[in-house]
Amino acid sequence: MQILIELRHLRYFLAVAEAAHFTRAAEAIYVSQPTLSQQIKQLEADLGTTLFDRIGKRVMLTEAGEILQAHAQRIFTELEQAQQAIQELEGLQGGELAVGVVQTVNAYMIPDLVARFTTAYPRISLRIQELSADEIESRIEQGKLHLGISFIPPTSPFLEAELLFDEKLVLILPTSHRLARQKLVRFDELKDEALILLPPGFYTRRLVDEGLKTAGAYAKLLVEMNTIGGVLATVQATGAATVLPALALRLKEAEGLCAVELAAPALRRNVGLLWRREGYRRAAARTFAAITVATIGDNYLA
Repeated sequence: MQILIELRHLRYFLAVAEAAHFTRAAEAIYVSQPTLSQQIKQLEADLGTTLFDRIGKRVMLTEAGEILQAHAQRIFTELEQAQQAIQELEGLQGGELAVGVVQTVNAYMIPDLVARFTTAYPRISLRIQELSADEIESRIEQGKLHLGISFIPPTSPFLEAELLFDEKLVLILPTSHRLARQKLVRFDELKDEALILLPPGFYTRRLVDEGLKTAGAYAKLLVEMNTIGGVLATVQATGAATVLPALALRLKEAEGLCAVELAAPALRRNVGLLWRREGYRRAAARTFAAITVATIGDNYLA
């Protein structure tokens, strides 16, 4: 049979056990002696056993009372520790934070954010996971991620977004490339151009494919690579071109490369914070988001 015991009853019980006296216990916890006696009787009735051996005005714990005392003390110790842990969590003195980030943002933005966050809050265990946009949305829904930095708007109706910045995609190529001296390149000029691109699973690649299709151009796909660093290094080695966010030029692998604007169509995408709609936002996630917004500023705007 399941017995429901109120914490109030346990507090009263421990007060009497410590004072070994009903009147003194009542004074210590600021209740009347009759009220205290009534609550203890109710507890004994709920448990179906006697907890105190009453000897005149003094009381002693029965064997059952000693057992309950040990467990009740552990309960309140656990509650106190839980309260302390929660206070530490809200004060960013403990806990963990899992953040999902798309690769193209992770490559040039996350190191700075991580450095700022971990310097300010070294006791938070921070886990950054580089994932596809679809994986980030799925894991936030499942509660496996507390926050995402991805492309918006999200496809899931269970998520909400906060815009961080929008960025343009540009043609990145060696300065020796035949198109490098142009101020602007139309997508139809990429017809039969050898390109090194991210695979179709990447949002960036889908935008590029849409741009080519809109212009009626079918570029020559030279290589597909699943990392931005790899794409840029291969552009360096082959002399071919790629289409990536303009901010990719900040990476060391892009040293010596240049960017040319794309048009007809011009490609832009929105990057933002993703949260579970109406979900609980832990203090660490709110703080990481605030640091992200503050860090971006003009340095990350395309």
